[in-house]
Amino acid sequence: MRNIFLIWRRELAASFLSPVAYVFMVMFLAMSGFVFLQMTEGFVGTFTQLPVLLFKVIVYFWMPILTTVITMRLFAEEKRSGTLEPLMTGPVTEAQVVLGKYLGALSFLIIATAPAISYIYILKYFSPGITYVDLGAIIGGCLFVFVLAAFCTSIGLVVSLVTKNQIIAAICCFSMVLLPFVAEFFVTLYPYTRDLEMSHFISLYENLVDFTRGSIDTRPLIMYGSGSILLLFLSVKIMELRKWK
Repeated sequence: MRNIFLIWRRELAASFLSPVAYVFMVMFLAMSGFVFLQMTEGFVGTFTQLPVLLFKVIVYFWMPILTTVITMRLFAEEKRSGTLEPLMTGPVTEAQVVLGKYLGALSFLIIATAPAISYIYILKYFSPGITYVDLGAIIGGCLFVFVLAAFCTSIGLVVSLVTKNQIIAAICCFSMVLLPFVAEFFVTLYPYTRDLEMSHFISLYENLVDFTRGSIDTRPLIMYGSGSILLLFLSVKIMELRKWK
């Protein structure tokens, strides 16, 4: 556990030492706040809940981009700069390196997106017509964003591990992270699955709406959680294969 903590701290510190990280954090907060405000004005007079609009903005507008920017350099940059080999010669295992880097990237992603939750309360403060904000809906939305971020980060980790160039890693990572967002579309292309519950089960939009309305379904949690574990296990095995090359 100590080695995982040290690698996690090293990875998180490297993220905050990069000026690019602060630029993207500011861009994310500014653009997500602007889009959230515009969407709120467009739904004035309807029964759409504010948490639903906010988490739509976080997930659909910025989750793939933020995940790509954060994860594309995890191993690709280490390979380019030649620092991966010295790291692996230390008293650490492949699993500790993978988990440490994964937790560092996931922590930075959560820190970058967490301030956006305050937009609901800022809007409530300046809008006397908003008298109540459902805390349960916000907690449900945060839970869904966390498990989705964990899954997307594990995808980016695997892509960065098998590529050496950050540009290639960015393109591949962005393409792979989009898969959970378009999975429902490909499933509904087949006529035999259009009327089945599977399309609703894998629908990111439906799951997001359910969670942001306070309806917690364990099936998406298990799906994304098990997917993250499987991808981390795959990452460890890829790291172990380096010994035989």
